[in-house]
Amino acid sequence: MLKVFKYIIFIFLISDFSAAQNSDYFEKVTLRFNKDLKSENYYGSVNSGKFPDYSIQKNFTELNNLSKRKTGFDILLRDSLKVKNLNPKYPLWIPVSEVIGLNLGLGAFNTYVAKSEFAKISFKTIAQNFKTGFVWDHDHFITNFFAHPYHGSIYFNSARSNGYNFWESAPFSFGGSLMWELFMENEPPATNDLINTTVSGIFLGETFYRLSSLIIDERKRGSERVIREICAALLNPARGFNRLIQGKTSRVTNVNAYETEPLLISASYGINRVYEGTKFFTGVANGAIGLDMVYGNPFENVHRKPFDFIRIRGGFNFGAGQSPIGNVNAYAVLTGKNFNPKKQEMLAGIFHHYDFYDNKIFKVGGISFGTGLISRFPAFKNNNIVTSIHFNLMPLGACNSEYSAYGEKEYNFSSGLNLKFESSINLDWGFFLVDYSIFYLHTIIGAKSDEYVGILKPKVEVKLYKDISIGAEYLFYHREGFYKDYPDIKLRNNEQKIFLSYRFQNLKDFLKR
Repeated sequence: MLKVFKYIIFIFLISDFSAAQNSDYFEKVTLRFNKDLKSENYYGSVNSGKFPDYSIQKNFTELNNLSKRKTGFDILLRDSLKVKNLNPKYPLWIPVSEVIGLNLGLGAFNTYVAKSEFAKISFKTIAQNFKTGFVWDHDHFITNFFAHPYHGSIYFNSARSNGYNFWESAPFSFGGSLMWELFMENEPPATNDLINTTVSGIFLGETFYRLSSLIIDERKRGSERVIREICAALLNPARGFNRLIQGKTSRVTNVNAYETEPLLISASYGINRVYEGTKFFTGVANGAIGLDMVYGNPFENVHRKPFDFIRIRGGFNFGAGQSPIGNVNAYAVLTGKNFNPKKQEMLAGIFHHYDFYDNKIFKVGGISFGTGLISRFPAFKNNNIVTSIHFNLMPLGACNSEYSAYGEKEYNFSSGLNLKFESSINLDWGFFLVDYSIFYLHTIIGAKSDEYVGILKPKVEVKLYKDISIGAEYLFYHREGFYKDYPDIKLRNNEQKIFLSYRFQNLKDFLKR
């Protein structure tokens, strides 16, 4: 199964950069047509050109320049535009059948093509799974904390792309994972797989759904329409499949049928060095791609819905034996409230977090939920400072440990807390950003310990020409591990990265609205 996910992950990376091709054109007005004023399934829009007040910028730092989008345009389209329901909720048996079919199809691939030992199932192995019950497995870190969440995102979007809203789609990640653990492997069902596939699968699933909505535009025709449909399907395979069988890939409408939010994005490529210690410019260098993305405007005073604001930072490695996915750090609002005290703009709310770090020196992963505050306030010379702070409970996390290396597992399963802080300021010549995360991880499976892991990442970029910048990022990793049965651990590590970045602001008409 890991081999299959490697191909899926490769496709996912490609599609991320396809989705990254954004411009500074978005819908000026979103008009909701909704029969019962509660469903999330009925959306239309008018094609009215640019946001004059909404500058599409580089990344989180450039939320400094965003003005509040005009609100109050939510009206019913049912009578005025005579738009029929473009996104009906299909019968329940359809997404249920798709989840079951996905599991059976992947199981057949593992059995007859990949010839994986774990896929050789029978009634006897199923009975044994029920008898044994749930355990904690020993799979690779990337399998447990990335591949399984990606699998869960496909379950989620089997329902989401059939007209079900966020909350209605969430149980499909759980149901698909439960079926897989109990019936599709001859190994005991894994507690950690069920949690990661469900919870992080929901996170990735809604993120992919919203990003693919930015790509899909049923008003387009010809080669542009084909490219859009292919890119959306690569990013969100379950949605691509359903659009094909529902006839939506060839459907032409005069409105945009899906809810969208502005997308701020930049990409970078450079050289990264990871070293076990605090020396500078040592260690083996590898190529590194960076992706920085903000979906939605956190300072727009609207009724908040799950994932109408998402923050993502990703790093991907090439060479030097590094993990291809170096880090994915993301959070999204579940519910929140905007307010404006004394010239400041703020969003306070409950957020869902997903963290994944993986390199030769350290591994940290986790699922978190907690309170957060994002603020923007004036600074000198008409510049603003954007700051976010989050305090979270972490029901499931992990970090690598020298005392837990057996089989494919080299980490402890943990639960605990984390605190995250990020602040940035734009200047005429570029910008400066700093973020710091600290994790408290109490071991629940593995060598008994309490771990304190901190990750500090300052970053600076200097403009070279138009949307091209040169930059540097430093990462300082520190860890204090207090063990019951083993010597304590104190570890310091650093990374240095130099890169060129490009902000996707003027790519002609790719996501023009």
